[in-house]
Amino acid sequence: MGFFRKKSVEVDAPKPQRNLGLAMVTLDRARPLPEGALRAFLRDNWPELPRAKEVRQEGDTLSFELDGAVVTLTLMSAPIPWGDLEGPARAAWHWPEATSRLKAHQAHVIVAVLAPGMDRIATMLLLTRVVAAVAATTDANGVYWGEGPVVNAPDDFVEEAKRTSRERLPLYLWLAFHLSRNTDGTFTLATSGMRSFGFMELELVALREKPATLVDRAFNFAHYLLDHGPVLKDGDTIGLSAQERFRIRHVPSTVEPSRTVYRIEL
Repeated sequence: MGFFRKKSVEVDAPKPQRNLGLAMVTLDRARPLPEGALRAFLRDNWPELPRAKEVRQEGDTLSFELDGAVVTLTLMSAPIPWGDLEGPARAAWHWPEATSRLKAHQAHVIVAVLAPGMDRIATMLLLTRVVAAVAATTDANGVYWGEGPVVNAPDDFVEEAKRTSRERLPLYLWLAFHLSRNTDGTFTLATSGMRSFGFMELELVALREKPATLVDRAFNFAHYLLDHGPVLKDGDTIGLSAQERFRIRHVPSTVEPSRTVYRIEL
């Protein structure tokens, strides 16, 4: 992808404090975690992963070592507080039934991956696969990715997770894409979740382009950052071709002014 006219230097951005990945799978009912089915799902869909080791079941917690990371699954016989889910459910334009489905859940599984030897993206890919295994083998009715925060239907999450790789990151599962209309009639697309990877968030403003293109643009720009690092310097230009160039600015967020974001006017 021919994004840059020139090389640029790294910019300051928040860094994850520890390499811990967390997500939650909402359940219609609380049932014991199916250890055998979980491990079989991981093995069948990602045969390149090593076998789980040090498997332990203690009460409602299942833990094991996978690819050098410690995976912990904890069954909670109570719903996630609605205050945590309400905003992401209302914003889930990709899942119209999110509010009704998530309001009905009765239990949830906390999925944690602690991977001090992995980089952040590898950790999130492993977390995605483990979450998909939980969603596919339990009475799941939703997935809550708190770093966005973003929610997804379990079937959609599982199918997207199966297609993921280092070259095809599942950003629709990891990031929230918030589209809003400005007072002047233009539209802004703001990401949420890039900070968990140590990057500033993106805010794209559609001055000439249709609002529908903003999500695809944000996906591509975010993917480029995760592929290449924080190389977007204030004043650089970005685009999908040599003829297409948009100026990048590091400015206070219109959503949260205390934070600096990448602002791109299209």
